[in-house]
Amino acid sequence: MSGDRRRTQRRLKRQWQEQEAYRAALVAREQRLAELLPEARPATEPLVAGAGWYGRGVATAIGGSYLLWGSEPDTSTSVGDWISLTWGVLFGILLCSQVAVWRIAADAGGLWIRRFGRVRRLPWDRIRMIELHRDGTLKIAVDNDEPSTILGAFVPPLLHGRLRIPPTGRETADRLALMARHPELRPAGEVPGREVGLPLGVWALVAVGVLAADWFLLD
Repeated sequence: MSGDRRRTQRRLKRQWQEQEAYRAALVAREQRLAELLPEARPATEPLVAGAGWYGRGVATAIGGSYLLWGSEPDTSTSVGDWISLTWGVLFGILLCSQVAVWRIAADAGGLWIRRFGRVRRLPWDRIRMIELHRDGTLKIAVDNDEPSTILGAFVPPLLHGRLRIPPTGRETADRLALMARHPELRPAGEVPGREVGLPLGVWALVAVGVLAADWFLLD
């Protein structure tokens, strides 16, 4: 019993530490936005952000590693193995498409977000919060019980100082957050949804085709 109690105490302590770290990050973020607001200027054109070298590099590493060293089906592969292999591959393709070809565009009316099945429109008046997570993903919370939209990834904030690279993700999140709160900072023009590009699912199908060719056409 004492062992269970110690494990419970450690778990509760860890949860409390994570909550305190999140609160501190929120306070720091609000202070940063307050400092940026006086110098912020209205956007002269729609803001478009998307996958950069980090996301594409991660996707290339995952996809390349699988093509080189991953399991491939053959005549002896059982039905259960086929199911496991297919689910694993689909998950990997979904992950790669989310980090390698994501895109978001901000205009006068709101955000265009490239999702898996469609390009989604999210009006400004529905957006409650936009923030950069510590894993480099962009989180957009809306005004009801709908799950938050997660997209990205940018380089994680922890690596900014170590690699001495610009904090592009944080700057993008801050700028979008200010636009959501202050209509005068939003771009004046509108961006057609087609300019955001094809849904992620289309790119995922391309990856499925490449993998199928590797499985069945190449020895």
